[in-house]
Amino acid sequence: MRKQGITLLLALIASFSGFSQIELGGEEPAKEDKKKKEVEVKPKREQDGSTEVYMVANWSNTSRKLEMNDAPFGDPLGNREFESPLNKWSFGIGFRNRLNRSISVQGGISFMRNGESYLYEEEDTLFRYETTYSYVAMPIKVLYTYGDKLTLLAGGGLTPQLFLSSVQEQEWRDTQDETGNQTIKQQNGYSSFVLSAALNVGVQYQFSDNWTLLFLPEYRVQLTDTYEKTDSFNHFGRALGFDIGLTFKL
Repeated sequence: MRKQGITLLLALIASFSGFSQIELGGEEPAKEDKKKKEVEVKPKREQDGSTEVYMVANWSNTSRKLEMNDAPFGDPLGNREFESPLNKWSFGIGFRNRLNRSISVQGGISFMRNGESYLYEEEDTLFRYETTYSYVAMPIKVLYTYGDKLTLLAGGGLTPQLFLSSVQEQEWRDTQDETGNQTIKQQNGYSSFVLSAALNVGVQYQFSDNWTLLFLPEYRVQLTDTYEKTDSFNHFGRALGFDIGLTFKL
């Protein structure tokens, strides 16, 4: 009887020990699942940041609309009627803030240039010049955005511009085959402030978590006169080109 009791006690102890091992073994996956859940609920950085910083270079084929000013200041256009477009580079930095999934607001500061050129050439004479107008510009735009990794951008805005200088590079050759050149820099006679409007349609491609490549064609029209009110002409710049650069998502 005593022997049977001892045997029964040992059997109970063995059963309890096995049950405990099963329970302990079953707790480990639960802990692992809990850890996995903790990892899953950990905040994940969004691919599309709400704010981007951009750095761009702008190439544009620039020209102008030139009109004779009203009396008593106006003069005939003369040779200026035959001026041609001039290719210029500009540069800018700024930020773009996403208001929602489809609409972004962009603002920045840039060194902006536009101009025109002139060429008169005969068999034994030549005269040419290139005129460049330089500004500090502050473009403000509203853009529609569509897509994630490859994003379509379309929109436009206004660009206030503060006048810096006008530089004209002249070159000539006379009938005696004598050549010459000069640079004329001017700051007087120009409006200190002009306003332009711009339209943009382009794309940007996200090639890493934070960086994107931007290509944004632009058409820009100057709304106010380059020259002072008493000048002989009314001058309004035009530009057709593109922005190319990088954006960084904060």
